[in-house]
Amino acid sequence: MPEAQASANLVFALLAFLVPAGLTLLAIGASREEHAEQVATTALLALAAGFIGYLVCGFAFQFGGVAFVSGMPGLAGLTAEWSPQDLAWGPGWGLIGLRGFLLRGEAYSSDVYLLFATQLAAVTTATLVTLLAICGRARRMVQLAVGLLVAGLIYPLFGNWLWGGGWLSNLGSNLELGHGFVDAAGSGAIFLLGALVAQAAFLSIKPVRSMDVGEARLPAVHFPLWMVVGALLALIGWPGLVLGNTLIRAQVDAPLVLVNLMMGAAGGALTVSLYSWFVTAQPDGLAIARGTVAGLVAVGAACPFVPAWSSLAIGAVAGVLFILGLYVSEHILRVDDPSGSAAVFGLPGLWGLLALGVFADGRWGAGWNGVGAEGYLGVAGQGVSGLLLSPGLQSAGSGQWLAQLTGVAALLVAALVLPWLLFQTAQWIRRLGEQGQPAPSGQGPGPSERSGDQATATGVADSD
Repeated sequence: MPEAQASANLVFALLAFLVPAGLTLLAIGASREEHAEQVATTALLALAAGFIGYLVCGFAFQFGGVAFVSGMPGLAGLTAEWSPQDLAWGPGWGLIGLRGFLLRGEAYSSDVYLLFATQLAAVTTATLVTLLAICGRARRMVQLAVGLLVAGLIYPLFGNWLWGGGWLSNLGSNLELGHGFVDAAGSGAIFLLGALVAQAAFLSIKPVRSMDVGEARLPAVHFPLWMVVGALLALIGWPGLVLGNTLIRAQVDAPLVLVNLMMGAAGGALTVSLYSWFVTAQPDGLAIARGTVAGLVAVGAACPFVPAWSSLAIGAVAGVLFILGLYVSEHILRVDDPSGSAAVFGLPGLWGLLALGVFADGRWGAGWNGVGAEGYLGVAGQGVSGLLLSPGLQSAGSGQWLAQLTGVAALLVAALVLPWLLFQTAQWIRRLGEQGQPAPSGQGPGPSERSGDQATATGVADSD
């Protein structure tokens, strides 16, 4: 890769670290004073777990077979992509990479290190989204284990399907579903994934809040300065998640990405501002900051493929979904999640993935995922095509929308079902070990066992 292009990618990759920094400050702004330090520590834990888990095995699982979809000379050695599908069904059904562990051997090259570096902000953010949700409800060792799980397996597994040459990106080539599953800035691969892993943890530790008395209210703001600074940092850093990705940087238009991200943020902030102004007689700062992030999350998937008005609409709907998700989570399900992961990252991320299948107008993304480099549907230069196309382009039907829906279903399996099964297995093993321990001397088995069971049920949910 030319040195100037590599330098630009590294600059955008560093810029992308403002996203986890901003999300951390936003979470501190919503935290009580006695919990602010715990939130900040969780961010550093997410950073460490993300870096270590991704180095040890995560990068290999995600990009072990990336040479099949990338022409970068330094990636030529990454050719181990495991597929359960017989080759008679065609190539591109890869499930997980198997080369590049610890960046050794064939992975010891400048291009590989560049790709690794440009993914660190994304994997750290996915880990942070999960850990912020369970902060204060799980012990530090449990948080570390969950962070390593996200960085070392869950994020890389889905990232392989999306960016590493796996089966979701090849739905267009193999099944003629548009351009395959598309998610430019990680609406699903980073944010919805992190929110789903958090929900899997909640299903295991069940952190339920006590019933509130009186009418529903928006969450209180404890550190308004950090809240505003966090939202602004996230807004500045978000383009780095797209423009720092070495595998897609040459295929996206930077001004389009920048403008669309700003419009998505504005749409989310506007609808939340109007809502909070209507129900409280004044705009609520925390809600607006979260609405801004929700708009960014939603528009991230489609920002290189849609016009500005679509980005504004996507962000505005994301703001409405944030308010709805916050009400359902806090006042109906009563989930104890001060970070609001389901509302800020979950529903907006889901909407963003599906919205791409509707609003991508076909003018951008020619050749994405290897589809239509010379021409798509008989039209030269036509790119990712949703349901609402620009004039003069050929309709692709519902193919792209179905590819997005398939990606959502795969994400539910990888980020919700799989982690829940792993959490349940870990709890079962722990209970099995505790049952094998002898009862304390001088006590009967009944009270001792009941006390042990109670500790087992609540121990995971205790903070330090």
